Amino acid sequence: MLSKQLTVSGWDIGGAHLKAALTDSQGRITACTQLPCPLWQGLEKLTQAFSQMEIELGDKGRLAAITMTGELADLFNDRDEGVIKILEYTSQHFQDIPIYVFTGAQGLIPLEQALKYTEAIASANYLATSQLAARHWIQGLFLDIGSTTSDLIPCREGSPCPHGNNDQERLRSGELLYSGVIRTPLMALARQVPLEGHWVRLAAEYFATTADVYHLLGWLSAGVDLHPSADNQGKQPQDCARRLARMVGADSKHWPLQTWQGLAAYFAERQCQQLTKASFQVLSKAELSPEAPIIGAGIGRFLAAECARRLHRPYRDFATALETNLQAYLSADHAPAAALARLAWEQLQGKTD
Repeated sequence: MLSKQLTVSGWDIGGAHLKAALTDSQGRITACTQLPCPLWQGLEKLTQAFSQMEIELGDKGRLAAITMTGELADLFNDRDEGVIKILEYTSQHFQDIPIYVFTGAQGLIPLEQALKYTEAIASANYLATSQLAARHWIQGLFLDIGSTTSDLIPCREGSPCPHGNNDQERLRSGELLYSGVIRTPLMALARQVPLEGHWVRLAAEYFATTADVYHLLGWLSAGVDLHPSADNQGKQPQDCARRLARMVGADSKHWPLQTWQGLAAYFAERQCQQLTKASFQVLSKAELSPEAPIIGAGIGRFLAAECARRLHRPYRDFATALETNLQAYLSADHAPAAALARLAWEQLQGKTD
């Protein structure tokens, strides 16, 4: 007999953030948010984030579904150890409800079976979102642009069809970029930049990140930049300009703010070029029709919309793939958690009876 009252929490455990979403008994997303979780500083950060997230959500549902990318944090000796340790801490927190773990193509499995599938569990969150996107749009290129990384997943005939099956393969295939709109150091985007009519080489230092770029441009939604800045100072335009100036060996006071906004625009252009180039690489093998859309998710999906324009393809927002009574953008901002909660609600009906 199917449960008519099943509510599910979906948890995406990253190396820098914990994202979570909650469904109601009809599978609609009723809460979705993220918290900072600097996993490289210790697993107690995950315990703290779990506890705080329950307060934020107001509930954890009758069943928890887990996916992760945090196993790659340098806290662990290897990814297998990372998966095992994260699941151990997860089981300690959710002792009163069933826990299911997402394994990608094999779907959700009970926690007690999960240790046999560490390779499938590692960094599988992109398959939750792309499964939902593929089902909704049948075919397209799914771009989830987050704080740290971007996933580029081709979808065809209602299913994701990535060429890579793990992070290393996906880095080779262009389906994974370590390029995001918050935490990426600016030295990863360019070697030199235009300033006052000259090309100026960049300092190879962690002086500024993409968060500074998009704060200066005003493109970030409120509440998405949760980690300290590169110098642990503020995030107002003048603070971001000061950090950008360090990248070119200068002081921000020597030029007006519009100079630093212009430099920020150049960094944004370089990042969009990276994403567009990777999209061309993925599309060259994807066998998608010219009308297949670019499907944007993540807090940086404003770049996905620009990639779609450059690729001469229609753009679709992942928010429309989810039933929600929230502001739709929240579910798309934290797409893996929201998608996993919905998929788990669909697949695990009756498991709590």
